[in-house]
Amino acid sequence: MSDSTRSDNGILEAIRRGDAEAWTRVIDEYQGRLLRFALSRVSQHADAEDIVQETFASFIKTVNRLQVEVSLETYLFGIVRHEIANRFRTRWARGVCLIQDIYRTGTDGVPADGLDQMPDDSPSVSWYVSHDEQQQVQRRTLAQALQHLVTGYKQTARLRDLKIAELLFYCRLPNKDVAKLLEVDERLIRVIKHRSLKRIRKEVLGLCPPDLSFSYSEGQMTEIWELQRLSCPKRNTLGAFLLETLPPEWFDYVDFHLTIVGCHFCRASFKDLQEQQSSRHNDGLRQRIMTSTIGFLSQP
Repeated sequence: MSDSTRSDNGILEAIRRGDAEAWTRVIDEYQGRLLRFALSRVSQHADAEDIVQETFASFIKTVNRLQVEVSLETYLFGIVRHEIANRFRTRWARGVCLIQDIYRTGTDGVPADGLDQMPDDSPSVSWYVSHDEQQQVQRRTLAQALQHLVTGYKQTARLRDLKIAELLFYCRLPNKDVAKLLEVDERLIRVIKHRSLKRIRKEVLGLCPPDLSFSYSEGQMTEIWELQRLSCPKRNTLGAFLLETLPPEWFDYVDFHLTIVGCHFCRASFKDLQEQQSSRHNDGLRQRIMTSTIGFLSQP
């Protein structure tokens, strides 16, 4: 269990005990980046505020039965994305990065590389709390394998390979477009993809219980990558990028993630950091969220 997960679990336990101060800290910590994400998906500021308010309301109403296996930030982003999709019922509301918005606008709605399409319904709170046990094991195993792949690239500073994996499995681009974007030979893309898939399969076999039949598709890999934001830079890394204190190779990668991939989650978080640096806070929305959710803290 990571330090961030332990911290999130501590916050959840405090909220479950009815700790209003802990709940206020969560709102203060996440409302800005959630609002920026909503504004990247909807045109009206009032709609975006309503979506963020509903996101916190949905969270607090289910907090006593949550089993959050990802970071609290990722979980809240999942809820806000679900709220947007429910409200507007459009494909563009579901996209998680700018480059997907470009590559998923074909007349048939099928990604250019022919990978499995995402399910019609966006992931919701129920994804985390009500799945069949075997499906949970399969998803968790595949998620661990993908996380090990990403962590390995980061720890060894193989950021070019991480960019390739991100464009292939997160953005679902075809090999030829990945090669064009990164200005490398398409044969290199095929090699990196083959090695990545081979490593994922090996990890899955090592992690999967021997009595469990396991199969997965690249579409499932993309879904998990999106849900858990496997390659997204941490908040403090985005802060260092803003201050221009990152090493050159990491600065280049974060810039790629924000501008080429155009991850809406990280762009929202980065915009929030910029606004915090300028000391602009949305106190009105904070008060609305507190007013609409504080009553749930005392409920069993």
